[in-house]
Amino acid sequence: MSLRAARPYAWSAVLHVGVLALLGIGASFTRPEAVQPMPIEAVIVDASVIEALALERRVDDQRRREAARQREREQQARLERERLDAEVAHRENAQRQQREQAAMESRRRADADAQRKSEDAAAKRKAEAAAAARRKAEAEATAKRKTDEAAARKKAEADASAKRKADAEARERAQRESELQARLADEERRAAAVASGARVQYVALIQARIQRNWIRPASARSGLKCVVKVTQIPGGEVVGASLGACNGDETVKQSIISAVLKSSPLPAPPDPSLFERNLVIEFVPED
Repeated sequence: MSLRAARPYAWSAVLHVGVLALLGIGASFTRPEAVQPMPIEAVIVDASVIEALALERRVDDQRRREAARQREREQQARLERERLDAEVAHRENAQRQQREQAAMESRRRADADAQRKSEDAAAKRKAEAAAAARRKAEAEATAKRKTDEAAARKKAEADASAKRKADAEARERAQRESELQARLADEERRAAAVASGARVQYVALIQARIQRNWIRPASARSGLKCVVKVTQIPGGEVVGASLGACNGDETVKQSIISAVLKSSPLPAPPDPSLFERNLVIEFVPED
């Protein structure tokens, strides 16, 4: 018989024995007189069954202890998991707080940086505006200075030009007056020289030199008379000669021109005032 199959019979036997014992005890209290022997129904229990029951109880006890230990281990494991979960939650909470704190710090730094940049930009704009205003003022001052300098130069140039013009006009007036005085003086000397017969003498000297240098051609007839135009420079050098009215032929005319050129330089006038660049004289040779 198996252990599980014998188990109901064993418990039944034990129950009967217990009941009988209780009845015996109860009878001893209610009936003090002698108890009549009663027939006892004996139940024979196999020792192997008892041993099996004891083993079963030990096994059950072992199982209960093992279950209790298992429950304890599970409880400890659950507590450990809870502790670990709490630690993880604590770490995660701390990390979240750190992240939040870092984010707040980052936002604070970003806000401070933005504020600093805004202040720097405002300061830069202000400095640039001040610099632009300064440059504008300097440019305006430079332009005004240049305008004033240009106006001053223009005025100085105008004044200098006016002074130069006035000086030139004064010099021209003085020159004209000097030349006028010189011409007047020269004319006076010339007039005096002419009045004194000096010009007649000067012209006679020129006529005489030309006649001495003239070679009379065969075609020249008596009563020859020609007007000679002579151009000279100071010193008497003849630079040009031509004839005006002349009653001689071409050979005669050419001979007279040759005589004039050969007479260069002409005699100097007795008075410098008698010098004439262009002379007109009569050529009348002796027959």
